[in-house]
Order: sequence, then C-alpha cells, then structure tokens
Amino acid sequence: MTSSICNKPILLCLLVVLLEVSHAQEKGFLTTYSETNHSWLVSDALETSNGEIIICSHDYWGEGNMLLKLSTEGDVLARKLIYTTDTIFKAGKLFQLSEERGGELVVICLCSPNDGSIPALQFRYLDESLEVSWIKTIPCTFFDEGNGFFDAKFLLSNTGIYAALTSKHGQIPNAVFLTKIDFEGNLHNCHRLERDSMRSVCNLFHDGEGRVGLFGNIGPSYMGILTFDQSMNLLSRDSIFQWSSPEGVGGDFCHYSIMDMINGQATKLPNGTCIVSSRLLESLYEPNGYLYADDRSAILAKYENAFHQPENMLVTEHMNDSVEYPAFYRSIDFRETDAMKCDVFQCVILNEFPQFGLLQPYPTGIVVTKTDQELNVEWKKRYLRNGNYQAMTINATADGGCLVVGSIGDYQSQRFDVFALKINEEGAVGLDEIQEENMAYVYPNPARETVRIGGVVAKETRIYNTLGQCVKTFRGNEYSIEDLSSGLYFFRVRDEKNKLQTLRIIVN
Repeated sequence: MTSSICNKPILLCLLVVLLEVSHAQEKGFLTTYSETNHSWLVSDALETSNGEIIICSHDYWGEGNMLLKLSTEGDVLARKLIYTTDTIFKAGKLFQLSEERGGELVVICLCSPNDGSIPALQFRYLDESLEVSWIKTIPCTFFDEGNGFFDAKFLLSNTGIYAALTSKHGQIPNAVFLTKIDFEGNLHNCHRLERDSMRSVCNLFHDGEGRVGLFGNIGPSYMGILTFDQSMNLLSRDSIFQWSSPEGVGGDFCHYSIMDMINGQATKLPNGTCIVSSRLLESLYEPNGYLYADDRSAILAKYENAFHQPENMLVTEHMNDSVEYPAFYRSIDFRETDAMKCDVFQCVILNEFPQFGLLQPYPTGIVVTKTDQELNVEWKKRYLRNGNYQAMTINATADGGCLVVGSIGDYQSQRFDVFALKINEEGAVGLDEIQEENMAYVYPNPARETVRIGGVVAKETRIYNTLGQCVKTFRGNEYSIEDLSSGLYFFRVRDEKNKLQTLRIIVN
C-alpha cells in the first residue's frame, strides 16, 4: 500500500512528461495558400512579437504584390493586395519596429516608374489588419541618370534602416550604394561602391560592435566582408572562400571557391564568430594541375580570425543524383538563447536533376539543419512534399524552432503557391502531408583524429579517396582516422534502414 502511494507522484510525472513529448512532436503547421489568377513568389517573412506570421510575395505573372497574415496555428487571418498603375512596384522586405517605436510593421517596396524617372524606395507602415497607416517615398537621387534597381538588401537598426542598393544600366549591375534611412523616411549618408570593389551584395548584418557588415561578391571566385561605421565609413575589408586543402592521396588537392553569389549569406553571432551560408564549388586537381572533377554543394562555415580558412565547415550531403543550394532570400537565421549562446538554422533547397534531357533541375525538397554557435549539429532533416520549391526563407522562432516560408508549385509552368512550414525545436513536424527524414552528418569537419556520424545509426561506413578507392570500412558511429593521409574523403554511410548517404570530409 505504501509502495503504490509513493509511486503515484512518479506515475503522474511520467504522464506529464509523455504528454509534453507528444505535444512537442505534434507541434507545427503546414499552410499553403493559392489563387487561380496569381503565381506567388515569396520575398520575405517574419514572426511578429505576438507569434503571428507575416508573408510578403509578388506575382510572377504580373506586377501585383500580396501581404498575408497567419495565426500561430497557420490559419489565414488577413490578406492585402498592393497594386499600382504608373510604376513597376515590388514589395521586397518586412520589418517590425521595436515596442518603443510602436511595434508597427513596415514593408519596403522598390518603385521603378514607367516614365523612366528616378527610382524610389517606398516605406509602407501597416496596422494589425495590414492596412496602410503611413507612406513615405524616398527618391534614389544618388543613382546615375537612367539607372534602375538591380537588387536591394536591408537591415533594421535601433536608429533606422540600412539599405544596400545595387543600380543597373540596362540589365547590367552598375554600382552598390550603402545608405541609411531613419524611421521618418529621411535619407542619411550614402557610400558608393564601384564594380571593382563590390560586384553584388548577398546581405547586410550587424557585427555585434555597433558596426554594419556587408557580405558580397568582390570578384571572380572571391567573396568579401566589408565593415562600416554608422557614418558609412569603410573600416575593414576581408576576402573569404578562396582556399585549398592540403595535398591528398596521390598528390591531388581540392580547391574551394564560392559559386553562388545570389543565395549566400553571412552573420555575426554573439560570441564574435562569423557564420557563412553559401554554395561551394569543389575542384579536384591532379599533381600536374589537370582538373578532373567539380562538385557543387551548400555549406555552413565558421570563421573567427583567418577568413581564408574556416574554423569549421558543414557540407550538405548529396542524396542520390541531387545537388543542394541555400534558400533564395534568407538561408540562415539564429536565435539567441542567452548572452553568449544561440541556435543557428540553415535552410537548403534540394534539387534533383530530371531525366529525358531537360536542362533545369527540379527543386524537390528542403533540408534544414540546426546547430549551436560552434556548428555542432543538433539535428538535420529533409522535408518533402509533392511539388517544386522556390524562393524560400527561414526564420528562427521564439519557441526554439523555425519557420520555413517559400513557394511551391510547378517548376515548368511557373505556377506557385505560398508555402509555410513550422518546425519545432526538435526538428519534428508531426504532419501526414510532409515526408520527414533524418539525414546523416559528419563532425568535426575538417578532422584530425576521430570523426563521428550523427543523425542516423550507422551500420556500415566505407571511406573512399578522391580516386574512388575504398581505403577503410567501419561499423558504428565513431571512427579513428589517424592513419589517413591529409586530403578529401567520401564516407558512404549505410544506416539502420539500409539507406545510403554520401558525406564528405577533409582530413588535415
């Protein structure tokens, strides 16, 4: 009798824990929104302070723009169309101001008048129903005569909004202008970067010390991080993503360089580490300098001091005959968990090359990775649903999970609907409509002594060198690599479900 009474609190605690785990696994939502006469390509999304979701998109077939508001469960609460008759008008970026400034939503639009007059930025302040409460138009008088918008990136600060605006002459990028605009719509400071110093901008970010970082393309196969003070004065310039691994088997070596300047992104974490998400080109050379293999993949790399060599690097694994590349508009985001720690989320779009001689690959799924600030992976999963994916963004949410928003539809007909997927902090979705798969990953990378396989239970792993020769076979999830020469290797992992995944790792 005494024993049964003493066990009741334990049973109740176990029941509570089981209920909480069940709830955590089921947490999440999937929302798709479609309209017959529109093909919506998502350009931005954000989670508001009360947990609601605002999505911004533009019509692939026309000049219309749409704002969509979702509840915390993914239900559509409001929809607002933005049309103009005398200008090409594209809603491109969303912000929510701080509570001290009223917590208003701001959508920034790029305006290119049909009569060829000066392009402009338009700030639209929105109320809770997405109705416009205030509009401010800022002419881009600093553009060269006859130039229009090629691209624009924005960054919210405590005192205003930074903008990196790329002008174009015809269809050719001309120059990058780094500007700052206060919350009343007044333009302050403008720094011009010519094409020989900055070709295109991937994103803007805070460097953690009151300065602004600009990540972009500074030349063929070179990416750069430029740092500016609040008056737009250039403080530093670092080039990255141009490095080679040590010589490997048979004297060959692997040369890495950036490939995709459109989807690359960088940010500075609270501990001062620079994290970069981008697409990597891996070129394998023989000792005589002959190129015999190219590979393209998405990476997540960590830099501390030497920007030419990453401190740690995650390479997205290939699934069968597929390639991966970072999400189009925002491929990484992070959430601070305390003063010096954070969770980092990366979204990669999975492409599978179709058969029958078609030139373009189909985006068929997304891969989401959650790491800590040292790039130690907490989970890595692939999410599939019927359709082709485009124009994705990822947002770290306040509950420790993430939100992936984008467009899904038919790649060939360019018919897309809005797609929003909420993933909980453990990587679970809990929805029948989504195929959710654990993916293998290898760490640390680069490695010296011991490597581990995470994400799956590894039944057997075969290690191949760049010549395609199997040099070692292991069982289990942890291996010693002390007897391997420096260089690039491929791990062919067979998991408990007999699924094969190929991982790449640098041994140095």
